[in-house]
Amino acid sequence: MPEIKVTPLGAGQDVGRSCILVSIGGKNIMLDCGMHMGYNDDRRFPDFSYIIQNGRLTDFLDCVIISHFHLDHCGALPYMSEMVGYDGPIYMTHPTKAICPILLEDFRKITVDKKGETNFFTSQMIKDSQELCILLETFWERMNLKAPIYFSTGLTEKANHYYKLFITWTNQKIRKTFVQRNMFEFKHIKAFDRSYADNPGPMVVFATPGMLHAGQSLQIFKKWAGNEKNMVIMPGYCVQGTIGHKILNGQRKLEMEGRATLDVKLQVEYMSFSAHADAKGIMHLKLVSSEQALKELGLNEHQLRFTCRVQLQDPHCDSDTLHRIYKHLKSVLKGYTIQHLPDGTVIVESIVIKVSSSAEDTNTKVLLLSWSYQVNYISDSLSFEQM
Repeated sequence: MPEIKVTPLGAGQDVGRSCILVSIGGKNIMLDCGMHMGYNDDRRFPDFSYIIQNGRLTDFLDCVIISHFHLDHCGALPYMSEMVGYDGPIYMTHPTKAICPILLEDFRKITVDKKGETNFFTSQMIKDSQELCILLETFWERMNLKAPIYFSTGLTEKANHYYKLFITWTNQKIRKTFVQRNMFEFKHIKAFDRSYADNPGPMVVFATPGMLHAGQSLQIFKKWAGNEKNMVIMPGYCVQGTIGHKILNGQRKLEMEGRATLDVKLQVEYMSFSAHADAKGIMHLKLVSSEQALKELGLNEHQLRFTCRVQLQDPHCDSDTLHRIYKHLKSVLKGYTIQHLPDGTVIVESIVIKVSSSAEDTNTKVLLLSWSYQVNYISDSLSFEQM
């Protein structure tokens, strides 16, 4: 087995600017390229000096893999592109265990200035948001509370749509409630509009980012900080230097942009609701296969497949058409496993191809294609026009 060398370029001794260089078998892969929320100088970005000595990053790195869309993990990508000269491949890990290619242009849309303002907010709360929604919805129902609950992130609203559609994929406790109603059909929780922050009366607002360093949460905090009847609940760890870290440590006068001072009179509480494991949780982690994990959790594996129909003109019978397709694929897809099965199907990796004649015209063949999400990349190589 080749030697594996791991070099932290960021987040080695603190939280933020996650960036790990992994060298194995002559390949150099960067895991994450984040920035630190608490700094406004060069310490915000990973230390690229270790690899700049090798020339342009594009010539040194084979690829960059981002763990998830959070500034701690991807916020330094525009800096790395414009200042250090990287324009190579970038991949994004996905909950389905796939690794999806993404365009650097997507990250150039992230605008970051020296004060830490950004137009790109975390999607980290999506999963936690659904859990919080269920907890609050249940409590509001039980206590017959009337105060509205708002979520300020559109991503949560979109995610909730899919939770409603795929409720049968949730855990057993949630599925059982589906007999009476869909747990994700919330009565008390609505989308937030920034004008609501000035409304009189009580309300609950969930806003990102959680460290209060920018975005909607900071704007609402500045509006409500001066009233002792208000309360902010911090849901997790806040990096040193952020507003969240300062108020958790008891600071009551904050210097804001333009040297303005903000008096903090509202109540500050902390409730750990982080998606990250703590030290105890990390020490108890164990690596198991997906099959073993499903068995231990008592869950069934779900396979997601895509289908489409393609029409082509061919005067031959269905079996001859399928054989011609098989020969064509064998000639253009040299590196893939291609099988022609007796049951009248052609299989390319996990792609299944079947042929039938159109009811209106026997010369028109209908190809039914079915494939899993793992093999989307093969679709670029498939073409039946040259048969």
